[in-house]
Amino acid sequence: MARNLWVGLPGQLREIGQAATAFERGAELNVSQFTALSGQITTIAPRHSPRRIKLTFDRLTREDAAHFDRLARRIDGPGPIEVIDPVGRNLLDPLQAEGRSVSDSPYNVWYTSAAGSGRLEPSTAAGAPPQTYVWKADSATAQLNWHRRPRAGFPVAPGMRVRFTLPTSWRVGPCTTRLHWRDADGTYLSSATDTGHTVVATAPAGAALVTPAGVAGEAGTYGLDGAVLTLDDDHVPTAPVNLLGADQAAGRGALTQWSATGVTLSTDASGYAVASLAASTAGTLTFVNGTQKGHAVPAGPGLTGLVLPAAVRSRAQGCALTFHDAAGTALGTAGGWGPATVPAGTTHVSATVSFASATTAFQSRIGPARLLHLDPTVTELPGDGCPVMAVTAYTDSPARPLPYRNISIDLAEVTSASV
Repeated sequence: MARNLWVGLPGQLREIGQAATAFERGAELNVSQFTALSGQITTIAPRHSPRRIKLTFDRLTREDAAHFDRLARRIDGPGPIEVIDPVGRNLLDPLQAEGRSVSDSPYNVWYTSAAGSGRLEPSTAAGAPPQTYVWKADSATAQLNWHRRPRAGFPVAPGMRVRFTLPTSWRVGPCTTRLHWRDADGTYLSSATDTGHTVVATAPAGAALVTPAGVAGEAGTYGLDGAVLTLDDDHVPTAPVNLLGADQAAGRGALTQWSATGVTLSTDASGYAVASLAASTAGTLTFVNGTQKGHAVPAGPGLTGLVLPAAVRSRAQGCALTFHDAAGTALGTAGGWGPATVPAGTTHVSATVSFASATTAFQSRIGPARLLHLDPTVTELPGDGCPVMAVTAYTDSPARPLPYRNISIDLAEVTSASV
């Protein structure tokens, strides 16, 4: 990754091309110590440690120096200001990237923008760290947004390449990823959308802030850890593996790749498999892997999910994933459309789609389809955070020859700023 320092008010971010001669990036720990008569030391520390940045520049250009001067003197407003430093990669807050909240309310970290988008609840998973949350989506169109207070989004400048990847558990389902562009006042401008777990887009003209969001694609319970938001960064988060073979995934080839009850299978003129269901008839469709008890699953922990074409999914009533060990013994079945956890000892998984009886007949190509598997233990980029900051100290030393300037500036993380 190669990215310079960006600093300024929303809509007025400026790239500082010269590297700082001194760059200190730390935190205000505010730790108090008490030593008992026995010699035992007790420390007391606040729950949150605000970030501090100290920058020193040698021979800045007139334009860059003037930009810092205006920020320090609050010419264009009290702030707070935005700082995108070259070290930070994942702009999400460290706890936010882990699916956690520093406060007792998850709605300070995520928010739903429409009715029926479900609710945020504490995780009940064994070993989950304190204040870990999950999102229970009520419908396939439920949308969750990633918060960044006190702004309406994360800072961007037109032309920046923004990449957002949804949390780990979402990636084995039919999710949709979005970037909502906003101006400096937080007013919505437009959106970039990808029907997958990652969206990559270039910030358009007028964009000063971006709000990342995701659509579940299916009702269910979704973890919130593993999300990644980067700017001008080549890092590509982990993608799931499709367990289906190429032909079966495309929905073409021999019809023996599927078994059906109540559903009639045929091949169209282009060689694609077509599923037909008569009116007032129920049926099932199973993805077959030769004589095996399903499709081979990589060893170790995993998440799986079946993603179908929109036409098939709209008619399907349910999905069942059955897990088998090496001896072919069934270890369990996961129903529903949300991400399913692979039981220990699983070597194969079988996917079956059920169709309820309906008054109208149905016909559609089976593919493209994906039986996705992802190792949830793969570590993603940790959250670096992108806090708003205030200038707390500033020194401007004219250099020789003029107009070059030597500048030092101190910044501290804040929640707001006033004149």
